[in-house]
Amino acid sequence: MSTQIKPSFQVRPFLMFFMIHSSQVGVGILAFSRSIAQEAGYDGWIGVIIAGLITHLSLFFMFRLLNYEHQDLSHIHQFVYGKWLGRLFTFLFIIQFLWSGLVILREYVRVIQVWMFPSLPTWLPTVIILTLLYYTISGGFRVMAGMCFFKFIFASIITLPVFLILGDAHWGTLSLIPTHTMKELWDATKTMSFSYVGFETVLVYYPFIQEGQKSKKYAYLGNAATTLLYLSVAFMCFLFYSEKQLNKVIWPYLKMSSSLEFSVIQRFEYVFVSVWVLVIIPAVIQYLWSASRLAKDVFKVKQKYPLLFFMMVFIVISHFVDNSDELEMLGSWNGKVGFYLNYGYIPALFLVYMLMRKIKRPSSAS
Repeated sequence: MSTQIKPSFQVRPFLMFFMIHSSQVGVGILAFSRSIAQEAGYDGWIGVIIAGLITHLSLFFMFRLLNYEHQDLSHIHQFVYGKWLGRLFTFLFIIQFLWSGLVILREYVRVIQVWMFPSLPTWLPTVIILTLLYYTISGGFRVMAGMCFFKFIFASIITLPVFLILGDAHWGTLSLIPTHTMKELWDATKTMSFSYVGFETVLVYYPFIQEGQKSKKYAYLGNAATTLLYLSVAFMCFLFYSEKQLNKVIWPYLKMSSSLEFSVIQRFEYVFVSVWVLVIIPAVIQYLWSASRLAKDVFKVKQKYPLLFFMMVFIVISHFVDNSDELEMLGSWNGKVGFYLNYGYIPALFLVYMLMRKIKRPSSAS
């Protein structure tokens, strides 16, 4: 059973580029270079490339899944597992989407508190951002896709000045010859893959893309753009910091921006942090929209009701997760669950789906 969406609610295939790229780039870009350096030192750039390649492979399986009559995750689960068990598996994805959105939002609020307003209560920026998210999501999927497009433009503009620090880079410290073991490189790849998650939301919003299969090339290009961006940032951090320094700096990319000074802007990092809200909003929007969309199918309610409920959950949990260690643990476990869902469960689901199509086809024909 395919999901029928009115053409007026759908968007052009090329916007898939911005949807995929926006879902993958959030607060993780501020800190990922430290994480991969802890696993494989300067060889962590290899993990960036491998993680991009396996993400490309996972996208391939997703578009193969969506190439048939069941064009969203909820219907695929019900076809494979049956009505009730299928809803249970869909509910697990709702939890994962909410978990991921919460981690991004809470981490950004933490950045604001550390770099700009140390005494700022957590609930205040959380409520303000969620209010913006609610009105954006209420505008419909087309508005959400538009936000992803403008996020790409804003992110490009705010990122370019950081490249000016390359004049202070230590070019002689970097070697492209790997010196770490395969296990260390794989650990860096797994850690890096946490920053690529978000693309799995395509399994929910795919019916809203005109001629969906034509959009897959743009999805691959979006993932390639993310890989290139992460690779560039990783090399910038490796050139700017020693391996020991990388292990101590929490947000290396953000720290680099603090070294920039202009005649009219003395503290560029303040501008960087402030504008970065436009970068994280589209990622959180995709998670919240996808979770509420799946909840609409599972619980048979209007989408706005689970959306409002999920936002209240965000506010409550953000208030209690007020410790950096707790937040780091929350993000680490979210990344691990996302890794196994995206790179393990999705290919397995594709194989089971194809098997079930062969099993059920004769019975449906008779």
